[in-house]
Amino acid sequence: MFFVLAITALFVIISVYFFLRAEKLQRIIITQKRETQTTIKENKNLVDSMALLASKNEEFAKSRLIRLKEKAQEQQNDQLIHYYDIISPLVNNYAAIFRDCLKGKGRLQSITKKCFASGDEQAFKAFIKVLQSEKHTKRFWSVNNLNGFISLVEALLILNDDLNKSLISANDLADKQLLIRKAANSK
Repeated sequence: MFFVLAITALFVIISVYFFLRAEKLQRIIITQKRETQTTIKENKNLVDSMALLASKNEEFAKSRLIRLKEKAQEQQNDQLIHYYDIISPLVNNYAAIFRDCLKGKGRLQSITKKCFASGDEQAFKAFIKVLQSEKHTKRFWSVNNLNGFISLVEALLILNDDLNKSLISANDLADKQLLIRKAANSK
């Protein structure tokens, strides 16, 4: 009889222990679910912010490119018009390239090639030649990530902005080159 009572008491103690343990685990699971939901909301907000940033940067780059093209057409500078036509697919697909570069390193060149593939085959080759002409643009291109892409677009729009002006002082050119070097060193 004593043996049955001891086994029953042991069973009750073990049952209470597992019940309390299950309650504690259930509270931990509830807090984990709350944290997961909060993290999902924060992640969604960050993704939305990045998408907004990409589209705003695209609008800015497109408007800048259009303004530069108009200036080149006013001056009837065929070389600059051709240059802006070469870099147009990059600027016009800014948001798509931006989003793809967010996914990881090494994606800039492949997505850019896809953007140029919708047009002429020679356009991408001409674009690469433009990139190879400047040391900084070549370096931005070879970085092959989001930071390189942002700096590349900025450099491509700044580089020939000065060529759009009929007269440029040596100080202004030095200032633009300094800005490009700072952008290159900031990454």
